[in-house]
Amino acid sequence: MKSLHLNDLKKNEAVPDSYEIAVAYKGRKVEIILDNYAYTLQQLLETANNVLVCLPTLDEKAKKYLAHQNIDCFNECNEKNGRPEATEECFERMMTLSAIQFFDESIDFYYNISGYDHQLIVEVSLIHGYKHPEFQQWYLNAPYKSKFLEKLTSFFKKMF
Repeated sequence: MKSLHLNDLKKNEAVPDSYEIAVAYKGRKVEIILDNYAYTLQQLLETANNVLVCLPTLDEKAKKYLAHQNIDCFNECNEKNGRPEATEECFERMMTLSAIQFFDESIDFYYNISGYDHQLIVEVSLIHGYKHPEFQQWYLNAPYKSKFLEKLTSFFKKMF
């Protein structure tokens, strides 16, 4: 994946001090969102470039974490709607990375679930390095409505 540069970024008009760029990952478009609040845009961009180098590993680990945390709830929903039960591995394959948001200390991965109108969001902590990331899911089953959720999330983080 090529490195991102300041002149590649587009200002997000809907969110103050927010910039974005789309990159290709596994044949799909992934939005990279940089919320320039406490860190400089250059610092966020350097972090984004470091994460992009390790993205395949981080993506795989994040999906495993989310599948493990959410498989019971997912299968309960499937049962209520007459859908078959899924394994964690199957659930992982249904997740597609749609956006990565960099904000202060937080790096959030947004996953769409194939065939469902929901999104899972996980915060990725790299305090122990890229080989030993820690994950925390902070918003479960958010209905995915265009980019509204990402913009609203960014706005609330800046306000509070």
